[in-house]
Amino acid sequence: MNLNQRSFLQLAFTLIFFAGGSLSVFAQGVKRIELPLASNSAYQTVPLGEQGVLLISKPDRGTFNVQKFDTNLDRVWSIDGPIESNLDYMASSYDGQAVFLLFSRYRSSLYQIVKVNVGPGFVETFTINTLDRFEITDFKTLGYAVFMAGMVRNEPVLIYTQLTTSQTRILPSAIKGSNAIQTVEVDTAHHLVNVSFAVKKGRQTRIVARSYEETGELYAQVAVDPEEDYSLLSGRLQVLNDSVRIVIGTYGYRNMQSSNNAASQGLYISKFIDKELVFTSYHSFTDFKNFFNFMNERQQEKIEKRIRKKKESGDDLKLNYRLLVHDIVPKNNNFLLVAEVFYPEYRYQNPNMMGGLGYGSMIGYPFGMGLYNPYLWNPMYGGRGYNQQIFDGFTYTHAVIADVDQNGKLLWDNSINFDNVKSMELREKIKVQTFSNGNSRLVYSHNGAIRSKIIKGNQVIDSDRVIPNETNVEGDKVRKTSTDDIDYWYGNFYLAWGEQRITNAAGDPQTRGRRNVFYLNKIAY
Repeated sequence: MNLNQRSFLQLAFTLIFFAGGSLSVFAQGVKRIELPLASNSAYQTVPLGEQGVLLISKPDRGTFNVQKFDTNLDRVWSIDGPIESNLDYMASSYDGQAVFLLFSRYRSSLYQIVKVNVGPGFVETFTINTLDRFEITDFKTLGYAVFMAGMVRNEPVLIYTQLTTSQTRILPSAIKGSNAIQTVEVDTAHHLVNVSFAVKKGRQTRIVARSYEETGELYAQVAVDPEEDYSLLSGRLQVLNDSVRIVIGTYGYRNMQSSNNAASQGLYISKFIDKELVFTSYHSFTDFKNFFNFMNERQQEKIEKRIRKKKESGDDLKLNYRLLVHDIVPKNNNFLLVAEVFYPEYRYQNPNMMGGLGYGSMIGYPFGMGLYNPYLWNPMYGGRGYNQQIFDGFTYTHAVIADVDQNGKLLWDNSINFDNVKSMELREKIKVQTFSNGNSRLVYSHNGAIRSKIIKGNQVIDSDRVIPNETNVEGDKVRKTSTDDIDYWYGNFYLAWGEQRITNAAGDPQTRGRRNVFYLNKIAY
C-alpha cells in the first residue's frame, strides 16, 4: 500500500468516525485517567465543555479541593481551601462562567458558598445565613446571585441572596392554593432563573412557572390549568424568545392522585405567546407506538389489547408512571421531548432504629449525594407518611423521546430500555444528541459500560449497543463499579466517570494487585 492509498483510507475512516451518529461501532475511549480512591475519599465531577472538567473533593473535614483538567484530561491546576469542619458538600451550580459549590448541614441555617473561577483558577468563599430548620431542595446560581428553594415546616420557601452585598431576602412565593416548589432551572441563554410551582387543590394540581432576573425581580409568569378530569404533575418552563414560552411536563387522571402516589398518564405541552396561552396539548402514553417496549413480548401484547378495548369503548386505559422530564430540545421548527420513567423504592426498618440513612431523617449528606426534592416526582407529597420507611433509591425502567410540532401534534416517538439502573439521586441519566441528518443518539452508562442507541423517528438505526469502559491496562479486571455516569462533553466527545475496584494478576509489577480508583474517560463517537 503506497502513501497516497494509506492517507485516503485514514481520511475515509475519519469521515465515517465523525459522520453525525451514523455508526456508533466506532465509539472508543480516547484517554482514561485514574485517581487513587481511599476509603474516606470521593469526587464530584463538573464537566465544563471545551473548558475541561472540575473534580471536587474534601481531603479532610476542614478542607475542600478543586482540580481542573483540560480536554486532554491533563491536570491544569489544583486548589485547596478551608471550609467549616462540620459542613458537608451538597451541590454545585455552573452558569457557563463560574462554578459555585454549596457546603452546609441538614436543616442548618449556615451555608458556605465557594465560587470557583474556572479559567485562572482561584476561589472566593462566602458565608450566608438563611432560615432556621430550612430544608434545601434546589441550589442555582446566576452571576453572583444565588437562588435556593426548600421547605420550612413543610411550607415552600424561595430564598434569594446577592453574594456581593451579602443581602438575603425571601422571594414572594404565595400562590392561591397549597403549593410546592418543584424545580429551579438556570436559563443561561436569556440570563434567567425559571421556577416551577405545583399548586394543588384537592387531587387536582396546576403549574405556575415564574422567571426571575439576576436581581431577584420577577420577569414573567405563566400558569397552566389542567382539563377537568386531569391533574398536572410536573412542569418545566422554557423561554424560546422574548415572546414565546413553553411549559412541558406530565399529567395524570385527577382521581388517581394521592400523597403516596403520582400516577402519570402522559406528557403535555403548553405554548404561550406574550403570556397568553395558545394551546395545551395532551399525549397519553397509550397513543405512543414505543412506550411499552421495555416490557417483554407477552406483557406488551396484553397491555396493547387492554388499550384497544378501552379506546373502542371511548375510554383510555389509566396508567401509573412517574417521569423525569428533560428540557425541550428545539429541532428545526419542532420540539423534542425527552423523559425518563422511574419509581422510588423504600425499605422498612425497626422504628427504634430510625435516624439512619433515609432522606427524611438524614443527619448529614454523604459526599456527592446532592439535593433531594420529593416534590419533583410527586406534587401531592405532604411531608408525612413515610416515617416507617427508609428511602432506598430510584430505579429507572426506560426513557421515551417524542417529536412534537409547533401546534403540539405528536409526530413520532421512540424509547430506550435501562438495564436495572438505580440511583440515590433523581437526575437525568440519558443524554440525547441530535444530528442534521435527522438521527438522534441516546447514551447512558451503567455497570461501568457505555450503552447507546441511534434512532431516526420511529426507526432504530443502530440497536442497543454496549461499549465496555475499559481500563486499557493489560491484565486488569474490573471487579466492581460502585458509581458511574456519562455526559455529553463537547464536539464528538463524551465524558464518563465513576468509582471502580480493579484487580490485576498478570500485569507488570507496577499494575499488579488490587486498586480502588476514580476514573475519567474521554470517549469519541
